[in-house]
Amino acid sequence: MHKPVLTKTNFVSRYIAGEFGNHSPTWGTLDEFLQAKYPPGRSNKLGQCHIRNRVVGGATYYNIPCIEVEHRWKKLVKHGVDPTSLYISLMAPTEETIFQGEVMRGLWGLELTYTTVALPMRDALLKETKLAKGIIASSLVKHFLCDNSFAWLQDLLDNYPNHAIEFSTYGVNWGTLPAYNTVFWEVRFY
Repeated sequence: MHKPVLTKTNFVSRYIAGEFGNHSPTWGTLDEFLQAKYPPGRSNKLGQCHIRNRVVGGATYYNIPCIEVEHRWKKLVKHGVDPTSLYISLMAPTEETIFQGEVMRGLWGLELTYTTVALPMRDALLKETKLAKGIIASSLVKHFLCDNSFAWLQDLLDNYPNHAIEFSTYGVNWGTLPAYNTVFWEVRFY
């Protein structure tokens, strides 16, 4: 078993390091983003980014053209946002979303809060939130996640007991690891 994830700041540093498996390419600071080997800050070949927050429940800024991230970051800081609370990820192919939510092990097996709406997760769950437990939750997860993603989810559930795992599953493989259709957005102690 791994050390529990007790704070969002701790989670983000471990997420960027790849501890939780397939994830969106992510940078911890604006400087890291601008100095990336493939320069998303200087071209829009990679599409869009989102500026995320290390503060629980903090604002996330979606669908920012990568070429505009530096400007948006500096504007947020100018308006009083602490830059150490922010980090940057590439936008996932949201239009390809087929299944997303949060899963954890409960007393009677898996407990799943999910949606099939193809929007960023916060917005999608506002439009549609479904619940499943036990064998139904397990069947849904097994149905939508590719074998690699399903195996990794099982590993996360085994190695992070009493944690919730947020994920998005796409109709295409996407993320930092090849041959995965699921990105694991967050692992947090509950």
